Amino acid sequence: MMTRPNVLVLLVIVVALCMNPLVYAQSSQVVGRVSLTHLNVQLTYPSEILPGQSVTLGVQAQAKSSFQLASLTMQVYYVDPQLGLRQVASATVAQGLSMSSGGQINKVVQVTIPTDAPRTSLIARVAENVTLTVFIVYNNGPSTQAAPYYSATSDDAIAPLTYIMSPTPEYVALQSQYQTLESQYQQVRQGLNQSLAQNVKLQQSLQAAQNTIAHAESTTDDLKNREALSQSIVTLFAIISVTLVLVGVYIRRKQKLSL
Repeated sequence: MMTRPNVLVLLVIVVALCMNPLVYAQSSQVVGRVSLTHLNVQLTYPSEILPGQSVTLGVQAQAKSSFQLASLTMQVYYVDPQLGLRQVASATVAQGLSMSSGGQINKVVQVTIPTDAPRTSLIARVAENVTLTVFIVYNNGPSTQAAPYYSATSDDAIAPLTYIMSPTPEYVALQSQYQTLESQYQQVRQGLNQSLAQNVKLQQSLQAAQNTIAHAESTTDDLKNREALSQSIVTLFAIISVTLVLVGVYIRRKQKLSL
């Protein structure tokens, strides 16, 4: 059976764990940059996230020159020690746009982290596919003509993203200990509630016994008072009887003397 000091220590530990739960603080926003051949890409993302949660990635691309953007895409991965590279998101940021120097593209990409993700960083692969138009000038007799020539180019780059704060073995052990302590605390609390209920019943029984005793004492006093009254009445009747007898004797003597 758990002694009282152990119960107090257990309660203190549980209260301390409840006031300081094992949670992560709200992460700050981080800005990363990727330079491609025709685009400068800026990525905005939270520094940390927990497994099972969703992360919002901000993508802003700025054109370095004028070109025809076929597509700008982004894939998000993380490395699993057992399964290797795992893709968690794929998004088309933009496609089929005519870009001029300084032009911008803005996009928000949502990524959901698997619940079984390990403690590691997300990785972004940003890729551009661009179509360039080049005019080739050639002589056509007395005149010159310009013919467009289309050239497709592509470029990609890798950038780190949000860090996945998966539970470490130490955290899992602490969480297990906390759950055990919480279970023990609930058992102790249940035992205390039962003890309080029994105490209330005992107090009620004691009060009932005290009421019974008080009633019995009151009844005894009443009986004693009635007995004393009866005794007084009997004594009074005896005195009256003796007095009447004496009066009768006195009257008879008076009558004899008068004769």
